[in-house]
Amino acid sequence: MSVEKIPASVLIIGQNSEKFLKRCLDSLINFEEVIFIDGGSTDQTESICKTYSNVKFFYNKWPGFVPQRNFSLEKASLPWSFMIDSDEAITTELENEIRKVVKLNDQRIVMYRIVRTEYFEGMAIESGHGRSEYQERLFQTQRVTYTGGVHHEHLIDGKPIHDMRTLVDDFPFHVRILHDPDYNLEEMIIKLPRFSMYVGAEKFNRGRRVSFFEVIFSFVWTTIRMAFRSRNMGKRGLVLSIMKAYSDSLAKLYIYNLANFRNTSESQTNQRYLK
Repeated sequence: MSVEKIPASVLIIGQNSEKFLKRCLDSLINFEEVIFIDGGSTDQTESICKTYSNVKFFYNKWPGFVPQRNFSLEKASLPWSFMIDSDEAITTELENEIRKVVKLNDQRIVMYRIVRTEYFEGMAIESGHGRSEYQERLFQTQRVTYTGGVHHEHLIDGKPIHDMRTLVDDFPFHVRILHDPDYNLEEMIIKLPRFSMYVGAEKFNRGRRVSFFEVIFSFVWTTIRMAFRSRNMGKRGLVLSIMKAYSDSLAKLYIYNLANFRNTSESQTNQRYLK
């Protein structure tokens, strides 16, 4: 017995996503349209996408997070859009909730926030640093755009989301998007330096400058602060706290390096480090 498709556009941006992609797309099989924007994969990402009849694959050379998100919005053809990353999947409960919202089509609510379950070393993180929390994910396609930088933000009708809170609602806390359940320290060590570089370049372009003392002090203070916040997580909390301190300090070190050893204009820095 076939299931009626959900008339919503799922938006994914990705690159070299073959490790997670089948899990993600399998969970989206009941959506009418899945838009995958590829920034230049060299693995099997495209061929995997093309095995799903509801997936529309587009190539767009990586322009940065916000332009790529907005490009995915331009490709959406349905009134509601749901944003998800390639290393995530949805539960049946979440699929049912999205189906209800799209069918009801209440124009008074423009955006819904949904909790993403975070994992580290085989355990769901429900408290402390890196905990599972609400994110803006489901929205009316024509009324939302992206702005900001690495930590992108949403605009509703061209206005910041914090000025439009009456148009935003939350799904039940237990209805979840599931992040990569196998996320571990090895993957974190690979991902964090590049992310810290993006954050550092973005802040540098906005005028942020740091002293070398701040780089060192940041690591010590952030470790202590995050360890206290994550004390209920035991040894996992300690590891996450140190990695958070490492990431923040690395971003500051990158700012220090750009300010003292690079003769780079703002536009050049954007081009070289934020793409």
